[in-house]
Parts: sequence; structure tokens; C-alpha cells
Amino acid sequence: MTPTEKLERLLDLIADALIQSDFVNVSDVTGAQKFILNGQLQAGAGEGVLALFQKDIKANIEDLNTIITLNQGTEEEETIPKLQDVANKIDFSLLGNPPISIVEGGDFGISISINGGGDLVNGENITELVVLDGNFSNTSQFIPLQQSSTIIDTNKANEFLDTNIFELLPSGDARQARIIRFFQELNALLPPTPEFENPVERDNNGNWTGSLDYNQNYSISYTQDNPSLANIDEEDAFIHRLKSTANDTNSSRTIEDIYNTILPYLTDILEDDIGLADDREVYQNKSNGYLKFRNLNSGIIIRNTNQDFIEGLDPNNLTYLDRLDENGETIPGTGFTITMWVRFLDKVSEGTLFNFGNPTREENPFGFKLETYVLNKDDKTYYPTNFDSDNSFQTFGNTVENTIELSEQGIFSNSNTARFVRLMVREEDSEIGIRDSHTGNNSMRKISWNYPDLRYRDGISASMNTRLLNTTFIPEDFNEWYFICASYNPGIIEPRKIDEGGGNPNDIDGNIYTAYEHNKDFWMNHITPNLQTDNSAQTPHQYINNSGFGNKCKVEIISKSDLLRARGFKV
Repeated sequence: MTPTEKLERLLDLIADALIQSDFVNVSDVTGAQKFILNGQLQAGAGEGVLALFQKDIKANIEDLNTIITLNQGTEEEETIPKLQDVANKIDFSLLGNPPISIVEGGDFGISISINGGGDLVNGENITELVVLDGNFSNTSQFIPLQQSSTIIDTNKANEFLDTNIFELLPSGDARQARIIRFFQELNALLPPTPEFENPVERDNNGNWTGSLDYNQNYSISYTQDNPSLANIDEEDAFIHRLKSTANDTNSSRTIEDIYNTILPYLTDILEDDIGLADDREVYQNKSNGYLKFRNLNSGIIIRNTNQDFIEGLDPNNLTYLDRLDENGETIPGTGFTITMWVRFLDKVSEGTLFNFGNPTREENPFGFKLETYVLNKDDKTYYPTNFDSDNSFQTFGNTVENTIELSEQGIFSNSNTARFVRLMVREEDSEIGIRDSHTGNNSMRKISWNYPDLRYRDGISASMNTRLLNTTFIPEDFNEWYFICASYNPGIIEPRKIDEGGGNPNDIDGNIYTAYEHNKDFWMNHITPNLQTDNSAQTPHQYINNSGFGNKCKVEIISKSDLLRARGFKV
């Protein structure tokens, strides 16, 4: 401690000892108090403004009047108050209890000495340093307390005063009670839940069409602005719903404001589900572009300038077909595969995508063609059962008995039109004459004979029309590219029903056809026929890449998006 702090500490101890002793009374304290009177600081004046000092050194300045000289005759000679010299010598950690001893006797009626504090000051009498003219200046900072009481007229107090002051009583559930009251008020002031349609019906401005009726029935804002039109009194009305239709009084007191206030507290449960991270590579096109045909039936003629015909496409020697040599032995045909990328830009265009010769013309038909055609859901087609009103026709949309099959294939489910692709091949010296790529499915069987013209015409069987739904369906997406793979394999065994189209019962066992006529996978060459004793198909089927049975003509497609996804790219 500094010398000043030591002196302040000593004066505090002296004052505490005096005020607790039996030798100081109220008159001693009041006599020592100092007042400011007429601009002058006076002791024991008894009037004026009472002066209280922050530091005892200032209050007891008289105690410092006794001066001593230290180190007299040396360079370190100095003059300090004697009480300061005493304070400097005290080791406050060694002071006794009490630190200041006050006993009766001596020149001033009492004797004040230091109790402990080290050998230099222990027992040192400091009475003359703190008592002046019999007054204890160290008590000037104390204020006497006097006990007093006031007689209250309880009758008058009860008449004018509220003696039940609950605010001063502690309550452990006060916060919980406020929360309960808040929800009670909220539930009482919220209107009934609106009955929104799904989806919500909206006007031209995007507003809920039932909002006006809802406001008329429940809104306090509407009731205040339109009391004659409202269906509820203001005192019975509820919180207004939206800020945009509230009046000035309730513009910031709507259900929408409640929502906006609580929204930040519920971000964790209102945020969208976090999807799986997709770190797949985005495919980059490798080519610089593609060849575009403006219209179907427009295209490119491919020829060999070094000889009359491209190898295998000599009309007089069709090597892709089975044929007989000069000895009457069968030479197996090579078949062929056509692949191309196609994007269909509308729902009406029809025509040939690729052809060699014309397999369907009436004079000298030969060759093959890959074509596309469009069926309208409401196109009339002859069907021998379940006639419509004119007893002769039905539409493509309801020609099959099981319409679920059409929806499963996506046909007519999203559009009134459906696009198909088929391959037709003319076979020379064949009882069949022409083959196409249609298959069977759950609702429509594979037709085991064909006519060159596969569109509707008077007098032909219903199968000629319904089979149009059994070729390869192209989903309607004007932005999607489709890879088309059309193949003809004369080595495939294509069963046909023995009694249809004049078929020769020695060609193929008709039981295979009957067992698999509705199985699309069989006609796509993926199932080896396996019959039970009753000639029904053995199940479950064993699927393979090429069974050697089914369609000779086959068309398969895959979209560019599906192909890229299968290769592991992001689409």
C-alpha cells in the first residue's frame, strides 16, 4: 500500500473503534459533524448543509496537524504528520482483534492505542493525535439514527389504499402462466381454418378466390372498414389473415405477421429435404453437329459409284434374305441392322426413315423400310366386338379390351396422339410375303400373317388395325433424341398360328405360337419356348439375349437421356 492508503486505512480503523465503543454518543457525533454555512465549512454548526467527505483524510484533516521531522540533519530529512509516520510503520497483517484498543483513563478521559501491527507500533498511544479539545473528529462522517414511528389510521388506509400488492409476491410459475395465457388468447383470436381446394383456385391476380367471403365472415379489419357488409360484429371478429388486405390499424397485426415472426425459429423443419449429392459428370457432345432432314420423305440416296449396287443390296441378289442355290439348297440370309438418331419435332409428321426399294407397293414389291406413323386416339378402326353407336367402328382409344395396357405403355395417357416406328421387310417366295416388327402384349396378340397395306380399309380384319398399336411406341418429347435400332434376322424362328392366313401346319408347331402369342419378351427374342404337357408356357421364363425364337423383324429404341444415365452421366 502507498503511504496515503496506509493513512486512510488507519483512520478507518480508528473511526470504527470509536463508533463501536461506549465512549462516543450521539452528541459526540453531532458535535464533530461539519456543515457548509455561508460558504464556509464549520464544525458542529448544527445547521446548513451537512458535509460528507469521500476520504477520511479530508474529513480528519485536523488529525494531521501534529508534525514531526525525520532524518534530521541528513539529505533524506523530511517533515510529515506524526499520524502518517505511525501509519507507515504499521504492518496491517499483524494487527490484533480489535486492531484499535480504547480504554477509559488518561488526559482525555480515554486512551486510544494500536493493538499489534508490529514491534514498532504495538501499544503506541495515539490519543492526542485524534482527539482535539475533547472532540473525536474521526466520528464526523457518521450520521446518527433515531427510532421513530407514525400512527396510521387503518380505517382510512383501507378506504383509499389497495393493501393487496401481488406484484411484490414471488411466484415460481409466473412465466409459465404468461405462456399459457398467450396461447389461450391466440387460440381465441385465430379464425377457423380456411377450406382450401387442392389445388387452390385463384383469380387472374393469383389471389385465392374465396378470400373475400372469408374476410366478410371473420376479419376484424374488414369489419372495421365495412361494418354494413361484414357478417360478424367487430367485438366477435378475429385476426385478419393477410397484410396486403389489412387496414392501417391491423397492417402489422395479421396472421401473416405471426407467420413471418415465427418462421426464423422453424427453419430446420421447414427447409426442403436435402437431396443426394450428384457428382456425376455432365456429358459433352463429341461431334460438331448432326444432319437434319427438313421433312420426312426427304433424305439422302446412298449409292456405290464403283459398281451398280451397294454390296448386299442388289435387287436381283438380296443376300440379306434366305434364298435357294442352283441345286435348290437354302442359302441362309445375312440379315441387316439399321441404326439412327432421330428427334421428332411434331405430333403429325409421318413417313419413311430409311428404305431400300418398296416392300409394300403393288407392282414388283421388294426391299424393306423403316417408317414412322401417328395414330389419333379418336381415329375410327373396325373392331368386331364391343361395337359403338354405329355398330361398325371403334376408336383406337378403346379398341383393346384391357385399356390398362395402353396406359402402362404410355399410349394416349398424356396426348391424344401416339407415334410409332416399325420395320417392314418383303420376303421373296414366302407364304408370309411381308413381315413387320409388331409384337404381342397382354391385351393384343401377335398376328401371325400380314397384308402389304397395314392401314384400315373396308373388309379387312380388325387385327390389321389393332396391330398398329403393337409396334414400337415413341414417347412424345419434342426435345428428346431417340436412338433407333431396327434389325432383320432371317435365322430367327417366328412361330405362327397353324389355322391363320392359310399357314402350313408343317412350318412351325402352332402350340408355341398359342403359348406365347401375348408375350412381348418372347417376340423380342428373349425367351426360349418351353411348353408344359398341356402345351401352355412353362413359367417362370428363362430370359436370354437371343433365344432364336420370336420376331424376325425387330425395332428397339433408347432415348439419349436414358443412354447417358446408363453410362453414368448427369442429364
